[in-house]
Amino acid sequence: MALSETQRRILTAAAQHPHGLAEPPEKLPAAACAAVGKALLKTDLVIAVHRPDYDARALWTIDGDSMLLRITDEGLRAIGLEPATGADTTAPAEAPQADPAPADAATQATPLAEDLALLDEALATPLPARRPTLRDAAQRVLDAWDDDANQRYDLAAAIEALRGVLVKPDREACAPTKPRKPREGTKQQQVLALLRRPGGATVTQIAEATGWAPHTVRGFFAGLKKRQGIAVSVLQRVRQVGPNKEGAKGSFTIYRIVE
Repeated sequence: MALSETQRRILTAAAQHPHGLAEPPEKLPAAACAAVGKALLKTDLVIAVHRPDYDARALWTIDGDSMLLRITDEGLRAIGLEPATGADTTAPAEAPQADPAPADAATQATPLAEDLALLDEALATPLPARRPTLRDAAQRVLDAWDDDANQRYDLAAAIEALRGVLVKPDREACAPTKPRKPREGTKQQQVLALLRRPGGATVTQIAEATGWAPHTVRGFFAGLKKRQGIAVSVLQRVRQVGPNKEGAKGSFTIYRIVE
């Protein structure tokens, strides 16, 4: 019967194992291992055996069950080997048996072989090359520079590769976006409303309305000019001095935004 390359490698290695145990390739993904193992079982090329009967750990996980697989006489013949006379290739009495082969095995073999061929093709397809890092490009330049025996033939290409890593592609200019509409009911809106009143507002009044500290209010004034281009001007300075006055501590300044 036609075998995929993966099947042939597994069966060939199993034929050389002291107990005829089949082992999955090291780099074969878990899903691929389960598919290959199930295919070998269905075609009677291997049988499932109990782990306690052999000094080995379970290597295959098929349909959630961990098991060992051992090559059968059919598996040996499939790779061109004749079973040894009197060899015991049946599973132990207590071992779980593989699903019986369907009556029309020839009809099932062709799709199975096609699936395994596709699996082998997928495993053989190389992964996309990763983009070289700055360390990789710099190391290539150093290696080319030290390669006196070949007259540094790769130096020019290595430098170009390094330049390609260092130079970032130009980003397309972003389309200008519409200015974002300020949210309603925020403290910023409250402050702006107070400053736009005909009589303006003092730092103390704004601090009481927003719960900010006085220095936070003054910092907000500076930020309005820097971020939004809104200038806060002094409408009036009131200095309270004289009898029954608080002195300099009672003085205050009224601020206002003039549109």
